[in-house]
Amino acid sequence: MKRKSIGKELLAFSLLLPIAAGAVPVLPYGTHLVTGSFRGNYNTVLRDFGSAKLRAQRSDGTVIAESPVASANAEGVNFILSIPVATASTAKSCTVGETLDCVLVTHEGTLDVPNSLKVASPTKVGKVTFNCTEVKSYTNPKDGTVVEIPTAYIDEAQWYLDTYMNGGAYDPWADYDNDGISNYGEFLAGTIPFDESDYLRVKEFKAKDGKFALKFEHVGGHVYAVSSANALAKPTWAKKRVRKEAKGAELDQVVADGTDGDVGETEIFITPVGGATSEFFKLEAK
Repeated sequence: MKRKSIGKELLAFSLLLPIAAGAVPVLPYGTHLVTGSFRGNYNTVLRDFGSAKLRAQRSDGTVIAESPVASANAEGVNFILSIPVATASTAKSCTVGETLDCVLVTHEGTLDVPNSLKVASPTKVGKVTFNCTEVKSYTNPKDGTVVEIPTAYIDEAQWYLDTYMNGGAYDPWADYDNDGISNYGEFLAGTIPFDESDYLRVKEFKAKDGKFALKFEHVGGHVYAVSSANALAKPTWAKKRVRKEAKGAELDQVVADGTDGDVGETEIFITPVGGATSEFFKLEAK
């Protein structure tokens, strides 16, 4: 795995309303709660954003909610934005269905998020995604899922295709270097899609301190997660919570240590299923 060095700095972030589908949210009525994490450098997590603030405001500049942005924790969450919801719009609240602009305020100035936030009722929440940079959407022909990739990343990959290969439009579902990882998978992992020796791989797997210890080569700042299944014949993969230390806190995903783009090794610990005759694991970049 090699240091990622293509393209200019990019910034994107996702907002996830922390309510499971179909669940009744445990929120005080009149509050629309949003959590999320910032990303930059082609899908890496920005760990420290200084004194930056995230604002939800109307097009006339009226600020409805504001939250400081802290360093990302191991799960990548680094802000909570609480938006007051009322039956009528006021200078300090908005109504269900009202559209707000998201603005990132840093010590270098103000960055407008091109997407807007549509305020939902506390009893009707879901997932909403924003990008602070231009992206292109691609639909996976196998399952119909839609993914977004920064345009600058695609342009550089396209340049490589036109210069050193046979050209053709960039295809995130193809595998240009035939290493078994799709181009989109290499984008998520921070690896180079034109180098067959550069891909996400497990370096070591063993039993340790009553848990399984999995070591893999990472690209700094990228996010990784583990899934497990009890059989490989038509497996049903389920998210597996992991630990950065054998006795540490359980996490849904891991932000790799090190400077964004730098290569290193990460070791995580997985609790085996008690009484299971077999268990298989899958390491993924998110």
